[in-house]
Amino acid sequence: MPKFTEKELRQRSFDRAAWVLKHFWEEQIDDPKREARVHSRLFDPLVPRVYIEIGRSKNGGGHIEHLVPCVLLRDIAFDMFWNGRTEKDVAEMLSRLLRVARISTAEAHHLDHVCKLKTRMPDGWHYESGDVTARLKVANIELVMNDA
Repeated sequence: MPKFTEKELRQRSFDRAAWVLKHFWEEQIDDPKREARVHSRLFDPLVPRVYIEIGRSKNGGGHIEHLVPCVLLRDIAFDMFWNGRTEKDVAEMLSRLLRVARISTAEAHHLDHVCKLKTRMPDGWHYESGDVTARLKVANIELVMNDA
């Protein structure tokens, strides 16, 4: 039985997620509307939280928040495939942007409903260069980072 390092297991999880997204994309390639039709929570069983959790709010952490919304990550991946990018490119994007943090339920409500950032990133944010914590910064949610 193969023995994998922690780094290899982490990379395999992002490769697996990219592979699954590519297959869903291929199965819908003839859809003229280019609708994703794939549940955005598909990352949860594919990428263990231990590889993506970066910290917790200074105000507590009863809610797991995806720092870049899952629906946006899925849509970015599909756009990347439409533009000729590879599974490796998508896996790299996910390894940078698929992150979670524990925030309070009040902070989650503020982020989603007051800041209106439930399924989007702040204006001007771009997946190739944007800060993964940009939504939290807009909502004034400060994280205590996990030890690296």
